[in-house]
Amino acid sequence: MPEEQFPALAQFLQGSTFDTKAAMREFYLKSSRLFALYLRPILLAVPFVFYKEDSDIMELIDLLKVHYGSGKGPCTFKLPQNLEDAISKTQLPYLKKDPDDAQIDPHLFEFFVYHKMYRRLDKGLLCCNESVSYCDFDHDLISDALVDDVEKIANEFGYPKIPVYCDERLDAALVTLDTTWDKTTKRISCGENSACHIKEMKTGEQDWSLSYDSLDKLDDAFFRTLTQVEIPDIMMYIGDRINIWRSFTHMKTRYNKKKTPIALAVNACILSDAFGIGIEKMAEMSDLNYNLMRSTQEDFIRIETLCAANDMVGNLIHSLPIFKLWNLMDDKLLADADGQKLPTSESTIQSRYSKKYLGKSPGLSIYTLIANFVAANAKNIGLNEYEGHSLYDVIQGNKTNINIDMVTGDNHSLNKLNFVILDSIDVDYVPSIKDVKEAANNLYSVKTPDNYTGAIRSQGVIDKNLIKSQKRDILRVLLSLLLQENTQSNIVRKLNSHARYAGLKKALIEYNTIFKSTHVLNLIDNLGLRKAIRTARNRTEAYHQFQGLIRKIYRGVFKGKKIVNNQVSAHAVRLVANSIIAYNAIILNTVYERMLADGVRQTIIDEFARISPIAWSHIAFTGKYNFKKSNGD
Repeated sequence: MPEEQFPALAQFLQGSTFDTKAAMREFYLKSSRLFALYLRPILLAVPFVFYKEDSDIMELIDLLKVHYGSGKGPCTFKLPQNLEDAISKTQLPYLKKDPDDAQIDPHLFEFFVYHKMYRRLDKGLLCCNESVSYCDFDHDLISDALVDDVEKIANEFGYPKIPVYCDERLDAALVTLDTTWDKTTKRISCGENSACHIKEMKTGEQDWSLSYDSLDKLDDAFFRTLTQVEIPDIMMYIGDRINIWRSFTHMKTRYNKKKTPIALAVNACILSDAFGIGIEKMAEMSDLNYNLMRSTQEDFIRIETLCAANDMVGNLIHSLPIFKLWNLMDDKLLADADGQKLPTSESTIQSRYSKKYLGKSPGLSIYTLIANFVAANAKNIGLNEYEGHSLYDVIQGNKTNINIDMVTGDNHSLNKLNFVILDSIDVDYVPSIKDVKEAANNLYSVKTPDNYTGAIRSQGVIDKNLIKSQKRDILRVLLSLLLQENTQSNIVRKLNSHARYAGLKKALIEYNTIFKSTHVLNLIDNLGLRKAIRTARNRTEAYHQFQGLIRKIYRGVFKGKKIVNNQVSAHAVRLVANSIIAYNAIILNTVYERMLADGVRQTIIDEFARISPIAWSHIAFTGKYNFKKSNGD
């Protein structure tokens, strides 16, 4: 710190009078050149709008745009008297270099406008409707008139629950919450919940804790006994079995000579993208020509074709009889969604730094939906983006035949709306809550809290009228998500952060509290549910380990200079992983069908079901790739 600033710091530490605004004024004057270089071009180029007419901020923005847009400099800027009178008397002296000056300083006034703009952008009052993240919230939602057709739209998509979401569905959710309260507290008081242990404190109050059963680890010892198989052979076997090559269509629908790709070249391109080594390196390590791979990469390898191929492989696994054997719940399929942080070598808008996960390297997160070992969908998000805001998107984006009935996730999947918006599309959200006991301190009920005097107590009563008062806006949000007017991440982020929609946000959070309270009570009461959730989470961790291994085989990182390049690479990794899982699942299914034909006891079949198809000990990833051999040439 410069020596001349010592007295000011000493005054601040002693609690003496320290003029913070004056210090900020000095900083702004020193930084005025930087503001002119980096902030002023944004002000001039971006079409800002206020959510309502006759706003003071738009007058200030237009004044700066007219002045600096005409090529004039700060020295000729003069603030009109009517605008100067609108500035508060306490703020006005800090917009002048010297309080006795007659005119305000143009640089200080410019930053004063930027500061007001920032606060209004943060609250959702100031918008840019040409932006995705900062457009007006009303632009993210469907037209209010479409809410009148809610029944027709919901029935077309197969979700009849939405039209009655604030009526019959709300009543049913409240009845379920009340019943769950009665069942959970009764089983604890009668000693029927053997996993819940009650202890009397010295103060006379009751303390409680939950016990968990032993952890069942995923078993892959079965695959260690198998003969090693090269990765190109597995990709060709799965590709030929379901003809995934037909999903790789030419990027041009007309006027193209090659309408269908060469399977060998597609296989090589997929592996080069998955390993992160590029087609140049793959050409050196294989028996294929570089020009063939380059043309295939440019014409056939893109996000749409890779996702279509992944869906075909997922449908193959889903069609096997053994797929239902992996169900963790008797009549419902429980999926899990989680993100994995991986490094990038190039700087993109999506690449961010995270010292906790990646040290000094930038990276991104691959948010994947795992359903019975299958990577049903995935989405690249930045490390600065909250995972829970993308959960609805990955479930709705699942195009496989795998129907997701329930979904879990870690604490990062939790937000204030996910219970409601997932329930509206008939998906039960059952997150893995790290501290159930702490979550139980924020439970709400239908009855008043004095009805619960045991170890588990209610903190208040659900405000049903609050939810009903926002019925139309709630339906508008649910329909907007259903029709994909915008992504869930943008809509949820704005609802959580913008003060304009406080009533709607409060009603949705109140509705969300119904489902969250019911879920926490079920976690306390149901040991089987806790075990199923933990097993689903273990499957996802195994997949992440597998996905990370594929990327690290050749020390590959995401090398894309554009976001779309990294997305292609991420879906290529998913396709390789799904193909290996499908190969392993076919082997396990053959054994399973033989066991059924031989009348093997159910206890042995249940033990066999613990063998995980996420295994790679029998697969050779490295070496000289002979793609022509894998094709039988």
